[in-house]
This record gives sequence, C-alpha cells and structure tokens, in this order.
Amino acid sequence: MKALPLLVAALGLALAPAASAAPLSVTVGEHALLFTLPAINEAAAVTAVGTSRVSLGDFAGVAPTRPAEAVLVHFFDKDSSASSQLAALERLHRKHGGKGLQVLAITADQTDLGILSNWIEDQKVSFPVLRDNHRVVQGRYRITESPLSILVDAHGRVFAIGNPGDGNLEAELESELLALLGR
Repeated sequence: MKALPLLVAALGLALAPAASAAPLSVTVGEHALLFTLPAINEAAAVTAVGTSRVSLGDFAGVAPTRPAEAVLVHFFDKDSSASSQLAALERLHRKHGGKGLQVLAITADQTDLGILSNWIEDQKVSFPVLRDNHRVVQGRYRITESPLSILVDAHGRVFAIGNPGDGNLEAELESELLALLGR
C-alpha cells in the first residue's frame, strides 16, 4: 500500500515537463553521428551518391566514397518557413558545391510520402532531402527543435551547430562555410 504513493510520485516526476531541453548528443569538435536515410528526391540522391539511400559517411569521416570538404546537415519541419529554408540551402549548395560543400536536408514530416515528394519536387532543390520517418536520427542527435543546422568537416567532426530561428539562415551559414572552406 505504501509503495503506490511512491510510484505515483515517481511517475509524476517522470512526466513533468523538463526545465530545459536535453543538450544535443554532439558538440563542436566531436565526431558527427553517422546515419543512412532514404531520399525523398531520389534523382538528387542518385546524382549525389549513386543510390536513393544517403549516408553522412558517403561524404565525410573515415574513407568517404564521395569526399566533401564540408557537409551541411539541416534538420527542418515542413512548416511555413520550410520553403525559404530550402531555397537558402539551394543557393548555398550552388555557390559552394564546387568548393566542396554537400548539403543534406532531413525532415521527420509524417505527411503521405507522395504528397511530401511532390512538395520537395516543387522546391526545385538539387541536393538530397532525406526522410527520418521514425525520428531515429533526430533521436540519436537529441534534436528537440528545428530548424537546426550542423556543419561537419571532411574528417567527420562537427564544425558548427546553429539554430537560425527567425534569423537569416543563409547569412548565418555563409560565415561558417567561409571559415571552414577557407574561401
């Protein structure tokens, strides 16, 4: 009988909202967590890696198959700002792609795949947009808010992490890219 109040108290504590979000599972200077996800826009993925499944390890880390100087991993939600985010990423991809940048965008949107695929196609992006349908990658990185960008260097280490919020995504990423790419 006395165990019940303790159990309720423990459950109440476990279900109470956290005072602050848990920190990401990676920090600047650490190795980024590897992942492989299916691409929504398969043509862009096939162009980038030759298959519809894209891995961070394809571009950075130990023995990448398509080495890049930098990989920009951008987590986003399909909301009112998503189109402008993808447009900014496309401009960065076009501007710095020849200098060694690879962009990967990741959404955990649960929209029907056909609808989501059509929406991505309408965005006219030339980089892979990946679907984290079960939030596995977001969970491993402990991402609780988006948009969130993680810039990874050629060795697979996190170079910068940022949540642009209402700021200018392109301008904020541009300065980090210039620092990493040295141009």
